[in-house]
Amino acid sequence: MSLHSGLMGDLPVYDVVLLPPPDVDAASIRLSGRLAAQVPVEFVLSQDLRYPHLSLYMANLTPADCEKAQKALDDLALRTPALPLAATHFAGNEHGMFEVFYTRTPELVRLQTDVIAAVGPLRTGLRELDPVGRVIAEHRLTAPAEARDNLDRHGYDEIGGLFKPHITVTRFRERGHVPGELPDPGEFTTVYRTLALCVMGEHGTCTDVVAAYELRG
Repeated sequence: MSLHSGLMGDLPVYDVVLLPPPDVDAASIRLSGRLAAQVPVEFVLSQDLRYPHLSLYMANLTPADCEKAQKALDDLALRTPALPLAATHFAGNEHGMFEVFYTRTPELVRLQTDVIAAVGPLRTGLRELDPVGRVIAEHRLTAPAEARDNLDRHGYDEIGGLFKPHITVTRFRERGHVPGELPDPGEFTTVYRTLALCVMGEHGTCTDVVAAYELRG
């Protein structure tokens, strides 16, 4: 299992995520494999490694704090209803990430805020690397003001106006690659019902599901 190291010791990095239901999970894996058959990629999603997911918060956690985080997330799931989310489009970025994006709803923003309130106080220092491989302690020095403020306050930048909910389908080795024919993004529109704590691997992948909770509010 490949883990990013924390700056304060060799702590694993965890990702609090929403896991898609089986149909969107399968669609994500299918598209990831199809793109990988066309051009070289850094990873391919699968059912037992590199799980499709929508990230809410990433943090270094000690073993003791990981247990506390699991309890906090279970409590949060108990009072959070399932989340209908509409997929709107596919897009790549300059780092080679290729993603399907969702509408950022007030309910989803509220969930992220609640996750950060529950898990953020448990984190230890900054993660060493972000999903695209930048050293966070160095990146924050030149990051835009909102990203820098989020990193300083929460150790994670994609919050507030920078929260763009998505599933990362793959990462192209040719960073500027633009894929050809794609499925209708509507295939990824669904109701998310599972909150989970995952171990992060390279490229922002989730390599192990530590615990998963049904949204049952």
